[in-house]
Amino acid sequence: MVGVGPLLIFDKSFLHMLNSEELFELSLHFFFVGTPTLIREIISDLKKKPASRHLPEDVVKSLAAKMGTAHGIQPANFRKLAIGNLCGADVPMFGQVPVDPSAPNVRVSRDGRGLLYDSVPEQRMWARWASGDFTTDDEQTATAWRDGLEKVNLRAIGDQWKEFARQHFGSARNLTELIAQVDGILSDPRPDIQLEVLGITLSFLHAPTLIKNLVFKRLLGRPGFLAKELAPYASSIVRLYLTFIGGLARGFIGPRPSHYLDLQYLFYVPFCMVFVSADKFHREMWRATSGINTFVWGEDLKSDLASRVTVRKQMTTKERKVKAKQYGLYPVEVEGSVISDVWRRYMRPKE
Repeated sequence: MVGVGPLLIFDKSFLHMLNSEELFELSLHFFFVGTPTLIREIISDLKKKPASRHLPEDVVKSLAAKMGTAHGIQPANFRKLAIGNLCGADVPMFGQVPVDPSAPNVRVSRDGRGLLYDSVPEQRMWARWASGDFTTDDEQTATAWRDGLEKVNLRAIGDQWKEFARQHFGSARNLTELIAQVDGILSDPRPDIQLEVLGITLSFLHAPTLIKNLVFKRLLGRPGFLAKELAPYASSIVRLYLTFIGGLARGFIGPRPSHYLDLQYLFYVPFCMVFVSADKFHREMWRATSGINTFVWGEDLKSDLASRVTVRKQMTTKERKVKAKQYGLYPVEVEGSVISDVWRRYMRPKE
């Protein structure tokens, strides 16, 4: 079930926290936006070393069963969107989900003015995983992602960028000051700085040589260009990336390998109104994200959901009818509720 409400992105840490009743309550108040990162993180658990109480297969089955309720529309891969943005394609950054028109579950509408998104293939995937039916491709994907994560050496990456960080972020005393200095670089109109930023962006995106040449040709033809003005979404990606590598090099971010995967959730933030996580890394890095949106701490939203579940259980049939007539699809107004707060911010007021 996909509800009506602010567009919501959540990470795996939050999904772990919720029981079935809280998930159902969540579905009543939000429209879910999935991410490729969440899918990869869930299936990679299939090859995770067994914990003392839970087998990897059981963990994936449990998370997939929850996603059967919490699945949502998937944006296109961030690399594809960022490269397209650098080449001149518009990428919305105000809580609209840009899907991949070349995906097999997306097709052009009959009038040619829109795209039709078929979520059935994803629903079938979650149902298959929830039942423990994993294909050879699933197994290989899980192995590749788990092996790749184990090879990530963020300490070495931080060391590689120490000289760059010393030159550009040497006076930063904390992550907040570092982000301000990253913004200073992105706003610096000097051609050599903008070319350096552009090179870092294209390198991080693994852009093919042909694309690199096209992008440089496009931007170099605009004297005094700022990459962040010509390609805002791609600039939001490099803002996060520079903050991340600068934080590693300066010791503001720890070298935990999973941080690299967690970082990728934040690349999709411009496509939601609300982002929820129980991961401290996301909370610290939120200041480097872009878009018109709000960060919600996972425990706060879980507490709100649990309270609403309790109230709903205690309501009589008559009280539920009165509530439905009074509020319709809108959540009951509760003082201090994060759900009430984000509805007031992002949804049209009740008439």
